[in-house]
Amino acid sequence: MKNIKNFKRYHPDAVDKKCLEQAVGAIFLISEDGQDWYESQKLFQPDTMKVEYEANGIIRSMGYDISGFCPEGCSMAEVSKWPDEAAPNRKWCFIDGEVVPRVYTADELRGANSDVSDHLFRRHPISYSDIFRSPIPVIFDHVFAHLLTRF
Repeated sequence: MKNIKNFKRYHPDAVDKKCLEQAVGAIFLISEDGQDWYESQKLFQPDTMKVEYEANGIIRSMGYDISGFCPEGCSMAEVSKWPDEAAPNRKWCFIDGEVVPRVYTADELRGANSDVSDHLFRRHPISYSDIFRSPIPVIFDHVFAHLLTRF
């Protein structure tokens, strides 16, 4: 199974590639071991799942057609098996040649919870004083905690 790492943009020296770059805005990528992206596509098997993954292993994209990828800033690998529920939704990782569920850090979880509560408060604004004027003195802990971080 192929695993070509860390594709970065480069400006080719070949005249034909320079013309493509200037005429149609073609992007040229090269891996950390010097493989050109367009040339390396031939190395992947047509019947395997390909995954485009970031340096931390998070899968950005997946599919069978290698020509549909542009792995700028990422790596490309092929896998023969993966979980049925795997999807390119940033909830899966490519680690040690396998597609596995992502394990979130505490900071990532805090950030996700903050994003959800920020979204809720934009839709339903509430002030600190509203809590105490409410006829129903019940409020969820996460909402109260969110309000306290605002003061």
